[in-house]
This record gives sequence, C-alpha cells and structure tokens, in this order.
Amino acid sequence: MLEFLKKIFQNEEQQSRSLAEVKLHNLEEWLNEKSKPLLEEVRLRIEEILYKVNEELQRTRFNVEVLENAKLQNPNIPFKAKQYMEGNRKAYIRSVSSFLGHMEINNKDYFYLIDFCKLFDELIYDLNKGTLRSYTILQEFFANETSKIANNLKNFDILFKELKSVLNDEKMVAVNITIEKIQNLKAKIKQKINMDVDFKSIEAELKLANNEKESTMADIEKFNKSEEHNSFLRLNEEKKAKQNAFYNDENMILQSFSVLERPLRKYSHVAFEHEELVLDYLNNPISTLTDDKNFAIINILKNLEKMLNENRLQVDDKKKEKSLEEIKKLNKKFIDQFLKKYFSFKSEFEEIENKIKVSGVTDKFKNFNKKLEGINVKIEKDTVEFERLKNDVTKLTNSIKELTGDIENSVKDVFGEEIHIMV
Repeated sequence: MLEFLKKIFQNEEQQSRSLAEVKLHNLEEWLNEKSKPLLEEVRLRIEEILYKVNEELQRTRFNVEVLENAKLQNPNIPFKAKQYMEGNRKAYIRSVSSFLGHMEINNKDYFYLIDFCKLFDELIYDLNKGTLRSYTILQEFFANETSKIANNLKNFDILFKELKSVLNDEKMVAVNITIEKIQNLKAKIKQKINMDVDFKSIEAELKLANNEKESTMADIEKFNKSEEHNSFLRLNEEKKAKQNAFYNDENMILQSFSVLERPLRKYSHVAFEHEELVLDYLNNPISTLTDDKNFAIINILKNLEKMLNENRLQVDDKKKEKSLEEIKKLNKKFIDQFLKKYFSFKSEFEEIENKIKVSGVTDKFKNFNKKLEGINVKIEKDTVEFERLKNDVTKLTNSIKELTGDIENSVKDVFGEEIHIMV
C-alpha cells in the first residue's frame, strides 16, 4: 500500500515538473529551440535538394545551349523543312528558358518553398503541355539533345517531389502550423486589447449617459416641486378658470346667433348694404361683435325684427317667435355688458398668458425634453454598440482560449511535453 502511494506521488511530482509555463511572447522562440534538431535535419535536407536543383539548372541551361547550337546531321534537307525545324527549335528553347528562369530559388523560408512547390507543378504542367508538339518535331532532328533536356525536366520533377516530401514531414508541418497558430494567437490578443479599450470606453460613455439621464430626471423632479413650477400651475389653473367663467357668456351669444342664422341669411339677401357684415356675424359672432365699433348689429336686429313682424322673410311661426325672443335679448344693454366682460376677460387672460410666458417654465420643460431626447438617443446608440462589443469580446475570448488549448495540445503531440501558455 505504501509503495502504491509513493508511485502516485511520484507520478504527480513528475507531471508537475513536466508542465512548463511559457509566456506567449517567448513561445515562438521556445518552440524554435525545441524544434532545432528537427529543423536542422529538415534544413540540411532542403539545402541538399536545392543544391541539386541548382546543379540541374546549370546542366539544363548547358543542354539548351547545346540544342541551340546543334547542327543538322543531314544539312541537305529541303529549305522549308529547315525553316519548320528552326521555328520549332526557337519555340521550344524559349519555353524551356522561361521555365528555367523561374527555377532560381533564393528564399529558403518554409512557407515560401511550400508555395513554390505548388507553382512548380503548374509550371512543369504548362511546359510539358505547351512544348509537346515542338518536342516531338525536334526529336526527328535532334533526338539526343532534346532527350537530355527531357531528362533534365524529369530530374526537376523528381527533386521537387522529394522537396515536397521533406516539407510535408508530419512533425515539420505540425511545427509550422503551430507557429502560424502562435502568430494568430498574438494577433488575436492584440485585437482583444484594442477591443477591450473600445469596450471600456463605450461602457464608460454609457454609464455617463445614464448618470446624466438620472441627473436630468432628478432636476426635472426638483423643478416640478419648485415654487416656480407651482406658480406656473396656479397660473394655468387661473387661466382655465377664466376660460370657464367666460364660457357661459360666450355661449349665450353663439346660441343667439345660431337661432337667428336662418332669418339673418334671408335678411342678408334683401339688405345688400348689410350682407357682408351679416355673413361675418354668422361665421364668427364674437370676433365680429368686438370689431363692430358702431354697433351696426343693433340696427340690423331692429330691421330684422321689423321684417319678421311684417312677415317679409318667409319664416315659419315657431322660428319667427324664437327669433323675436333672441332679438329682444340682444339689446344694446346686453351687448354692452357682454363686451365689457369680453374685454375684461381678454385683458386678464392675456395678462395671465404673459405671466406664463415670462416665467419661462414652458421653455424650461422644452429644454428638459430636448436634453432627455438627446440623452436617450445616445443611450440607445451606445447600448447597441456596448452589446455588440460585449458579444465580440466574448467570442474573441473564447477563440483565444480555444486557440491556446489547441497550441498546447499541438506541442504535446509533437514533442510529448505538456506546457501552459501564459497569455
């Protein structure tokens, strides 16, 4: 039992010792150091292959020059056949020389070579396809020279297949993919730092906007309880009271002219000198009455009364009786009293309205509402941006966590060593 416990503690101790903590900014250097034996082996193999590629390049250029200067074994062939041959020789040499121009490799970067191998496949395919006809024709005239070049091209293909095999070594690929992931992780962390700054900024702006709203609402509540606002409310109540008090007097005039509408219209058709004024009274009795400085309405009503009594307006008895009652009521004394009340009401009403205006309370409420509207628009806009950044930060944080774990697993798979990345 004791031995069993010792083994457990030994295993835990070994595990704790093997779990290395590596800071992210040192991780790439740490990985390169760990990969040195593998990278050195691959580097030597790559250099060896590239050296052979360079050798093959020189041999091919030499063979191309030999083909370019080669003489026909039978110089007595027809002139047209000779022209035909020369055209194909030039075309073939031009295509091969163009291909060789791409084979000079000065960059030994892993990812550059990976891409170059893909480019080589395209170049050799295009060369074989583009020179098939000229190569076949030249075989009839310079079989030995063209065969050497074809063998050179075949050697290029073999060398690049070998290079691809070296570059695609499982561990080598894993190391380079891990380096790419590390660089991606650094970029994501840098992005998150910037995003955190933006997030904190919009969070602060949103907090300030909400504080400003609370402060403004407090100012409104305080203003609502102020004597200034209470005075404003009292003035409004006084204004309503004045309106209500004058309503009955105003309504009596309106009802009287409503009763007299039909007789007055008939009267306006026969009393042309009063037609316009009568129509004004029918359309707006109060306003017309206040403007009727000479009390023309008194004479109009007297004339109307006379015509009604003489039955000159063709009004039925019931309407006639009611109209005569209203005309008696609308005497000079009644109208004078109404106008005194009206002008008194108007003066007092305007005075109250002026006090309300001078108090500036309405403008203050407008300013409060305008300010609140601006704050609410900003809060709404900032809230949308806050939620967007919050989601983006969460996604990026999860992505960083996932990528960090992925890199730790990759290191374990390649080197059999457990690490903890300190971001």
